[in-house]
Amino acid sequence: MSNVTSEHADAVVVGSRIAGAAAAIAMARTGRHVIALDRVRFPSDTLSTHLMFPAHVAELVRLGALERVLAHRPPRVRHVMLSHQGVSASDRFLPVEGIDFGVCVPRPELDHALVETARAFGAEVREHSSVTDLLWDGDRVAGVRYRDKDSDEVREIRAPVTIGADGRRSVVAQLVGADRPYRGSRNGRGFVFWYMDDPKSDDRKWRETYVQWRAGGTHGMVFPTPSNRMLVSFMGPADRVALFRRDTQGMWERQLRENRRFAARVAGATNITRMRGTDDMVSFFRRSSGPGWALAGDAGHFKDPVLGQGIRDSLRHGRLVGEAVVRAGDDGPLAIDEALRAWEKERDDDCLPAYHWGNRETRIVGDDPLVIEALRTLAVDDLSEIGNAFSRRRNPEHVFGFRRSAGWLLRALSRPDADRGALLRRALGELLIDVDIRYERLLGHFRDSRPARSERPGWSWPIRKSQVALNGQGGAGSTGPAFVGGTMTDGVGNGTQDGSR
Repeated sequence: MSNVTSEHADAVVVGSRIAGAAAAIAMARTGRHVIALDRVRFPSDTLSTHLMFPAHVAELVRLGALERVLAHRPPRVRHVMLSHQGVSASDRFLPVEGIDFGVCVPRPELDHALVETARAFGAEVREHSSVTDLLWDGDRVAGVRYRDKDSDEVREIRAPVTIGADGRRSVVAQLVGADRPYRGSRNGRGFVFWYMDDPKSDDRKWRETYVQWRAGGTHGMVFPTPSNRMLVSFMGPADRVALFRRDTQGMWERQLRENRRFAARVAGATNITRMRGTDDMVSFFRRSSGPGWALAGDAGHFKDPVLGQGIRDSLRHGRLVGEAVVRAGDDGPLAIDEALRAWEKERDDDCLPAYHWGNRETRIVGDDPLVIEALRTLAVDDLSEIGNAFSRRRNPEHVFGFRRSAGWLLRALSRPDADRGALLRRALGELLIDVDIRYERLLGHFRDSRPARSERPGWSWPIRKSQVALNGQGGAGSTGPAFVGGTMTDGVGNGTQDGSR
């Protein structure tokens, strides 16, 4: 291909959303010549919960991006509330590196803020650019070949390191032979959501609180967003997503009937967007580093978005992979490879606890006496650590550990209407999962492919592309939500999520 334009850079990043932008920022602000590519133009939407807790916001501070994000004036959320069967527990977030609030900013605004921060630090972000192949030097990745979709010109970028941050259906992962995960877990929940005007926009309590109401196996959630709006979502059985596609209005009304406290929160909401959602959210770990390459964000690891942890991990480990490249960059290719492998191990150690927690939460249990007793205890417990779990100040198995779980079980067993056999079987299953998680951490095996008890079998690969289904039009004055599905777009590869959560 003699007519191909070729250039050199210190690093090329494939995908410029959360993880890709974080990696580009970390490298560019040290003076490295970084080129980041993305197939879309920003601002651009993508399927995501875009929920951020204090630990997420602290990462924005580290990246120098918080000012641009806060320019959209999102509510500063300082509380989280969980509710099940009329029992609620609330917690105020403790500071993480001085940050005591979360924010929920739609992805077009959030991703654009990160892209502009990367540019401000000197990274070249080239939009509408789609990677078609990798360049190789023996068995080492030496850059990328891509197509500029505006000029239809094919170009090459040669670089000592290529970071794939192009989402779950990562083209980089496919081209390096790491597409199929070495471990995974089938999701039990699907995800559907809308934006709408908040009928309680004048109520400071609701505008500063993330809320999850559980009823009948479905989590109904409300997250305040900028401009007096809110993100409203359901995470229930995955097969219900197809029902939402067929009868959005009917399913909306069904959820309101099943969850009257949720219904009271959203009553009177107007200016409702069309609905988006997916039923395919397989959790996984991929081999995420090799000679001259790494996979960041959802390209390397994805956990169930029921916990809202994906953005934090994409920000944090996108930044850390960039910093690892900077530290090793002057010491030659082998030093870079060792640094990338060490980064991958650090990412896995950090993300495994939340991965297992997400696997547990994606199971459809229905009305759960153990959760009810947990909330009863946490509602009056001065040591309530709900916020600590979501902010990753402590591992979930410590927050919801043996001692507390035993107390919740004893209280549930003491209830006159308790199904003691079912409770004991449930508690035994949870105990075995806890033991398995601790055993895994004790062994500390890198890229451990041993099936874990938290994981749900039956996951398939490759993951399916979301199917478009349109059931009408939502908008101002709409009497009920409509649905829009579609291929999820993220980065340069096939459509997907980067930090869906």
